[in-house]
Amino acid sequence: MAGVEALARRIRQRAEQEAEEVKAEARRRAESILVQARARAQKEREAILARARTEAAERKRRLLAQAEMEARQQKLRAKDELVDKAFELALKKLRELPAAEYQAFIEPLLVAAAETGEEEVIVAPHDRERLNEAFLARVNEKLKAQGKVGRLTLAAETRPLEGGFILRAGGVENNYSFELILKLSRDELEQEVAAVLFPAG
Repeated sequence: MAGVEALARRIRQRAEQEAEEVKAEARRRAESILVQARARAQKEREAILARARTEAAERKRRLLAQAEMEARQQKLRAKDELVDKAFELALKKLRELPAAEYQAFIEPLLVAAAETGEEEVIVAPHDRERLNEAFLARVNEKLKAQGKVGRLTLAAETRPLEGGFILRAGGVENNYSFELILKLSRDELEQEVAAVLFPAG
């Protein structure tokens, strides 16, 4: 009977020992799985943060590029508006010149524009007094000195010009109005005007 109890005791001890070994192995495996899971989670966290940083940097770069482009466009629009105003002001100043200065400005244009010296000169209503018969008589003298007929006449009709004149001969009209001259010269003059308005540096 004592032998049976001893055998049972040894079996229990063996079972308890094996159970402890299984528990220890399970703890070791659980710890290993936990360490691996933490390492994987850390790697994933770092990858997610790296992606987020890259995406944030790219978004920032795109937003800055867009903001710079919009700023350049606004600056160009502002420059265009100022150049427009400069041309409008030039036109206004030309129109408002005192009679003597206005005539001195128009006279060489008219002499150069007259092909035969027999054309009709069409002006704006506000220029009929400044570009009158006495003015045309002086221009005709200069045309005669160049060997032209020298019989320019002031047309009865007027046109809504800002300034300058239209020459008419045989139903053909040549426009020398200030607005047209400025419009045709704009491409050529725009860079010079911009250089004055926006000096480099």
